[in-house]
Amino acid sequence: MKKIFKTFLCVLSVIFVSAFISGCSEMSSNNQNGKNSSKDYSLPNGDITDIVPVAAGGGTDLTHRAIAEAAQEYLDKNINVVNVTGAGGSVGFSQTATKKANGLTIHSYTSEIFTLPIFQKASFSPDDFKPFILMNEDPAAIVVPANSEFETIEDFIKAAKDKPGKISIGNSGFGNIWHLSAAAFANKAEVELKHVPFDGAAPTLQAALGGHIDAFVASPPEVSSQVETGTLRILAVMAEERSEKFSDVPTLKEKGIDLSIGTWRGLGVPADTPDEAVQILHDAFAKAVKEEDFQSFMKERGLTIRYMNTEEFTQFVEGQRPFFEELAKEVSKTKE
Repeated sequence: MKKIFKTFLCVLSVIFVSAFISGCSEMSSNNQNGKNSSKDYSLPNGDITDIVPVAAGGGTDLTHRAIAEAAQEYLDKNINVVNVTGAGGSVGFSQTATKKANGLTIHSYTSEIFTLPIFQKASFSPDDFKPFILMNEDPAAIVVPANSEFETIEDFIKAAKDKPGKISIGNSGFGNIWHLSAAAFANKAEVELKHVPFDGAAPTLQAALGGHIDAFVASPPEVSSQVETGTLRILAVMAEERSEKFSDVPTLKEKGIDLSIGTWRGLGVPADTPDEAVQILHDAFAKAVKEEDFQSFMKERGLTIRYMNTEEFTQFVEGQRPFFEELAKEVSKTKE
């Protein structure tokens, strides 16, 4: 009898140990795969603030407002888009870097995070943030008022060569992607331009319409309605191919200028935001990207949807950072 009891205890011990090891293995596997990353986690009470570091009305602002509206129902929270302008975007990024990293603060994640600190003494660094979703990408374009003397990109380049440093071209702030695009164009075309900064695409556009600058750089969607109504004209796009919406506008490459550059727009959070919160935010905004209303909004304005999840976007950003930092360093040497 004692022998049978001992055998029973041994068998029971083996079963218990096996079950324990199996359970630990499963927990470890789940943690590695992130399966439990947000299952038992919820964002704190309160609204979400989306900080946009440029003025209202431009492509970045419009994209943020559209995606925020679509994402609210998946988070069961209000998302308040707040424009915090100044210093080409530095003020907004600096403010974001000081916010609590609890999932209730999100922000515009663009190449300016890498370029602005090179142009000015910014109170933030790229390491203060982490990206969690990409939602849009568009090329740069050279734009002039419809009554401009420049009918073609060739006219513009000729005038710039005839009057070095006299032809003005606006941008959304020194270190901003549109400033870098304009500077890269000037370098490739071997011309000298007068770069004039503003706090976003919308005020830059108004300056051009008011006759205060000769031209400016923006994405085609940002000037779409004005081009269609005949108040602005796009001279060229800095892309591999022509714009589907503006198929009559040539690329710089067609004109012998080897340059393709533009903006990508994503969302990020303060760097110390918990991974569980990031996962919740990503999942909600990923669903929002697929929403019919968001898709229609972007299509109507010619804004190109490009989605990447957190892992993909993080890898993309790591690849883009050296390119933009090097470009910014080169451009900063000739900053006016």
